[in-house]
Amino acid sequence: MIKLLTDKIKSYSEEVFDRLVSIRREIHKYPELGFNEIKTSGLIRSFLEELGLDVYGFAGTGLAATINGKDNGKTVAIRADIDALPIKEENMFEFVSRNVGKMHACGHDGHTAIVLGAAHVLVRLRDFLNGNVKLIFQPAEEGLGGAEVMVNEGVLDNPKVDAIIGAHVSPLINTGFISVRKGPVMASPSEFEIEIVGKSGHAAQPENAVNPITIGAAIVDRFRNIVKPNHNSLKQAILTVTCFNAGSAFNIIPDSVTLKGTIRTFDADICKYIKDSMEEILKEETQKAGALYKFQANDGYPPVINDDLLVDRFIGSAEKIINAKNIITNQEPSMLAEDFSYYSKVVSGTYFHLGCRSQMNSEVINLHSSKFNLDENCIKIGVEIMSQFAFDFINA
Repeated sequence: MIKLLTDKIKSYSEEVFDRLVSIRREIHKYPELGFNEIKTSGLIRSFLEELGLDVYGFAGTGLAATINGKDNGKTVAIRADIDALPIKEENMFEFVSRNVGKMHACGHDGHTAIVLGAAHVLVRLRDFLNGNVKLIFQPAEEGLGGAEVMVNEGVLDNPKVDAIIGAHVSPLINTGFISVRKGPVMASPSEFEIEIVGKSGHAAQPENAVNPITIGAAIVDRFRNIVKPNHNSLKQAILTVTCFNAGSAFNIIPDSVTLKGTIRTFDADICKYIKDSMEEILKEETQKAGALYKFQANDGYPPVINDDLLVDRFIGSAEKIINAKNIITNQEPSMLAEDFSYYSKVVSGTYFHLGCRSQMNSEVINLHSSKFNLDENCIKIGVEIMSQFAFDFINA
C-alpha cells in the first residue's frame, strides 16, 4: 500500500510536470517585487481554484488554500515564496524577464511551481489523507518579512497547522540531491549603521581637524577581532562591514563617516555580545580622538532552526523518492537568512535545500546572480518529496 501511494505521487507529479514548467517560465518572464506580486498571485489563484480549492488572501498578495482530507486529523503546511529581486537579468533564453530591472534570481519561480505541483498531487490523494494540507504562497521574502505578516494575519490557523515544510533551490547541489540538517539551518541577520562625527578641515592642515576617516579605519580594524575564528562560541557568527562612505573632495577632511554592515548569528545572546563589543570599541576610539558617534542596529529575521524529530520523519519520506545516498545531512549551517523562521518559531518546521544544478553543467552560478537559472528537473523532485512528506505526516 505504501509503495502504491508513492507510485501514485510520482505518476501525478509526472502528469503535471510540463504544465509546471510552463507556469514557472511564465512567472520567470514577469517577475514582481515584494508585496507587488499581482500577476503572480493571480496565476497561483487560478491554478488552485481549477483544482476546486477555496483560496484566501493574506499580506496583500499572499495566498493560502487548504486541501481537506477524509478525516479531521493533523494539518501540515507547505510554503513557497513568490517574490523576485531588483536585478537586471542577463540570460538569453526565451522566457527571460520582460520586467526590466526585475528578475527571479533566487528561484522563487521554481518554489511556486513546486508547491502548485504538490497541490495537484495531494488533491488527487485527498481520499487517502487522514488530515489536511495547507498551501502557503508568501510574498516579500526578500528582506521585507512577508512571512511575519502572514503569521500575524493568521495563516497558521483555521485549521491550526501542526508542522510546516519549506525548501530552497540550491545551485551548489546537483539535481537529484537534497540537503537537510537538524538544528540551525540559516542565520539571523542584524543590520547596523554607524555615523562617526569628527571635525572637517583642510587636508593640508590635519592638525586642525578631527579626521573621521582615520577613526573609522581604526574601528573597522578592531571590529575584525570581535568574531575570532578560534573562539568556540563565535564559530557560527559573522560581523562584516560592507559600506564605508566619507568625503567628496581630494583636499577636504570631511565632517563624518558612515559605516554599514551585517551581523549574522544563530543565538540572540551572541548577537548581543557582538553589538556590545562594537559599542565599546566605538566609545573608546571616538573618545580618544575627540569625535562623536551614532550606532543603530536592528534585529532581522530569527534564525531558521529545524525540529530534530521532524527532520528524521522528513528523511524517511525523502528516501521513498530519491536514493538515501542523495540526501546530504552534514552540510554546515548557512549564514544567509530566510523568513521561514517566522513559521518555524510557531510550529515545528523543516527547511531543506533542493539541488537545482544540472549534472551536465560544472559551472556554479549562484543565487542572486543576473545569470542564475535552475535545472527544471528539480521541480518534479521537489513536488514528489513535499507531497510524500505531507502525506506521511498526516497519516502517521
